[in-house]
Amino acid sequence: MDRARGAGLVSALLVVATIAGCAYLAGIPGDFVYDDHRLIGKNEGLRRPFDARRAFLRDYYASDVDRMGLGYYRPVAILANEADFRRGDGEPLAFHVTNLLLHAACSVLVVLLARRLLGGSVLAALASGLVFALHPAHAESVAFISGRVDPLATLFALAAILAHLAANRSRRPVPWRFVQGLAWLLALLSKEMAVTAPLLALLLETAEEGRPPRGRIARRATRYLPYAAALAPYLAMRFVALGTLVGEPTGATASLARPLVVLGSYLAWLVLPPPGLHLEPAPVSGSLAVLAACLALGIAAAAMALWRRRERVAAALIGWCVLTLAPVVQLRPIETDLSERFLYLPSVGASVLLGLLLARTRRRVVAAGALAVLVAVYGTFLLQRNAIWRDELRLWRAKLEEDPGSVKANLNLGRALASRRDPSGARAAYERALALSPELEAAIRAEMASLAAGESDADPLGALRRALEATPDDGSLWSNLGFLLLEREDARGAAEAFERAVSLVPLRSTAWLGMALASVELGERDGAARAAERALALNPGLGLARLVLAECALREGRACEALLMAREAKLGDAEEERRRAGILAMAAARCPAQ
Repeated sequence: MDRARGAGLVSALLVVATIAGCAYLAGIPGDFVYDDHRLIGKNEGLRRPFDARRAFLRDYYASDVDRMGLGYYRPVAILANEADFRRGDGEPLAFHVTNLLLHAACSVLVVLLARRLLGGSVLAALASGLVFALHPAHAESVAFISGRVDPLATLFALAAILAHLAANRSRRPVPWRFVQGLAWLLALLSKEMAVTAPLLALLLETAEEGRPPRGRIARRATRYLPYAAALAPYLAMRFVALGTLVGEPTGATASLARPLVVLGSYLAWLVLPPPGLHLEPAPVSGSLAVLAACLALGIAAAAMALWRRRERVAAALIGWCVLTLAPVVQLRPIETDLSERFLYLPSVGASVLLGLLLARTRRRVVAAGALAVLVAVYGTFLLQRNAIWRDELRLWRAKLEEDPGSVKANLNLGRALASRRDPSGARAAYERALALSPELEAAIRAEMASLAAGESDADPLGALRRALEATPDDGSLWSNLGFLLLEREDARGAAEAFERAVSLVPLRSTAWLGMALASVELGERDGAARAAERALALNPGLGLARLVLAECALREGRACEALLMAREAKLGDAEEERRRAGILAMAAARCPAQ
């Protein structure tokens, strides 16, 4: 019997992992979208030699170009991005594969948790895992590369909770307690929402064992020492990196009704996720807000009633959903009002609760039919959302279909159109954003000026200078100006532009490369070599910077050294190859060894 149950569990795990992975296969060829551009695509730090300090000593949203911060400390997510960037040569494919594997792993852990809580029922655990694997709200956490912080945090939080529960029944609990503390530390270092894991463990433990007698409270409390051991280094690391333990207050007016409205909305989406994209919607208002608040209160009352009736596991699973949403149920608005990314960890409780309800359905045919319908509906919604997250233009156009008044969607659509060389479409999107939000005129006009600078019109130099008049502290524009002046053989003007660029963005490798190229044209070998070395220190893959060093060595009479450096340089286009050919020809003629 035990062998048959074990085989059934393994089969359930394989089925859930396979379905969780297959559901997202269509998103594998997807592009970088939304925050991916800042965190990955345009992240200069990923192109530099690996340095773990970048992950542990700054805000998640900070970059090597600026010190932007939102109070998020997520070094595990940063390290995951570093690994995928190097493994996949900076292409999106490696990131999408990792997200798919993370989701499959989380789905497997959901099955294991459900089996533990539902009396060992493999079928109920399988149902829980399938619902979790295909939940439409997860598209934003899996198909969207930067949404990976939620699967990462959920993976480690579930590992910590499962280790906690396993240690409670183990004759050798110490290894499990070690895993419990380490996994929670990794969960916290992935995303702040994992802070609720010890409370979830307490909730499930109490549901299983009841309240401890007075004489054993202290003994049971020792089970939570691993969490304390993990929390201390986390707080220390967070304070060193961010200078604070909590984010800055928004200054917005507090509202006692807002948490109930937000909580009710999230709880409704856990069971009935809306079709379509459903990206960062605004909180509901009017009668819908009243309904959402009543739903939140009703679910909380239902959990308490179930607990009193000794339906503790069901009550604990409802409590799981509420507790995991507590960090994003705000008295004051936060940076993102509502987001389905926040449902990834809460949906674990909802999925296991659904498995419990199906397991208690007397007629197996009815339970199987209900599960089949739910899986079909969820799968249909999920595949639709997954396809939308593959492409930037499709994403923001879908968002505008849902919310035509979204300033964010118009701005991002403008950027996407500009990157695809559709300046007229981009300008139209920016104009719509400006009409919707006149108070952002200065910032929007600056972006439009940058767009104009990138257009291939009759006067690109004039467009760049106009853009710089609007945004004189834009290091990227100064760098672009420098390269344009180099093309026009104005080396002196280019050097001045690059000097301004590196003063504004000292960690941008391409600006230092431009400085090196301009210095070579001016005959300033020492300055060219220093700038090229700086560019290579920031990005060792800049083959053109190695060519500059080879050219400097050649002009200083070190022909053999120049020959070796020119041969080793990895180049990216025909113009760079022509430059290398010239250096190689001169170096070979002067090197005695050749």
